[in-house]
Amino acid sequence: MMEGERKINLSEGVPLNSAGAANIFLNTGKNSKVNDGTVIHLKTEKPADVGVHINTTFSIASSKKIKLIFILNFLLSVICMIISCSIAFYYWNEMISMRRQLDTLRDQFLVQNLKDGVLNQDRIVQSHLRSHQRTPEVREPRTGIKDEIPPNTRRYYVEDLGDDMLLVDSSKKSPSHGGNSVYDLSIFQKAPLVVQFNGALKELNIGTQSLIGPWSRDKEVSTKGSETKIELNANYFTIKESGLYLVYAQVVYLTHASNCYFVWARQPASEPRLLSTCATGDDTSARPLDRSQISCSVQAVARLFAGDTVNIAQREQNRTIWLRPGYTYIGFVKLSS
Repeated sequence: MMEGERKINLSEGVPLNSAGAANIFLNTGKNSKVNDGTVIHLKTEKPADVGVHINTTFSIASSKKIKLIFILNFLLSVICMIISCSIAFYYWNEMISMRRQLDTLRDQFLVQNLKDGVLNQDRIVQSHLRSHQRTPEVREPRTGIKDEIPPNTRRYYVEDLGDDMLLVDSSKKSPSHGGNSVYDLSIFQKAPLVVQFNGALKELNIGTQSLIGPWSRDKEVSTKGSETKIELNANYFTIKESGLYLVYAQVVYLTHASNCYFVWARQPASEPRLLSTCATGDDTSARPLDRSQISCSVQAVARLFAGDTVNIAQREQNRTIWLRPGYTYIGFVKLSS
């Protein structure tokens, strides 16, 4: 209480009639309680001089329930952290284990490939000296082979090893193998027959004719001596050896229009056989004609017979063709007899 001021204790429902009581002090503490709904009536001659000072003390005590909830939350957080760390550690170990397994498999794969490569090389070397056909009787040379063998060719004879046949150098042939036939090694290591023909002109407008040509033999790609296997006759080809062939062709046009050509094979006095067809769409771009090349390529596997004539026939007329190497060509690869 300030100096010069009087202290008046108020209770519920007591009016203030004293003119000298300008200030009212309401003290609440631990020993005094103010119930809800208490009404204090102040009556004074000068209401502006009335001052109310309320001094109170509040004590806040921690509840046991709040403490318990806080402890439970803290424990739950710790448990969640432990579980998360355990899961992360488990997956980390699994990834490390998986990586080790992959490294092991990769090493095994590389070692196996290395072994297979060495074995394949050995097989390639030995494949020229072995025959995989089982023949109990003595083999005789085919008719006409002796005439084709050059005089300085290295010769081998066949030694029967049971399941396999072994070619042995004839210079090491012992008298006990006198009945074994001698063969030329080149017979057993023939390269596949490859013949390719390129266009013989730079540019050609076929007009009203249908056959595309002329052609020229590509000597860098074709097998040596291929002239006796497939014969060139300007606009078509004559097959000399029967067999299964891979036939491939490409034609490059200088036009905006659509195109189509056919690859035919025909025996003399027989109906032609269609080996393959190739067609293109229109060029609807605004490119100039000298830059509007349209290519059409095709591949087919076909059985060709000795005496067959093979040609490429254009369906549309008045087509300009870039009949030059690298643009227009046709080729044959003999796969088997």
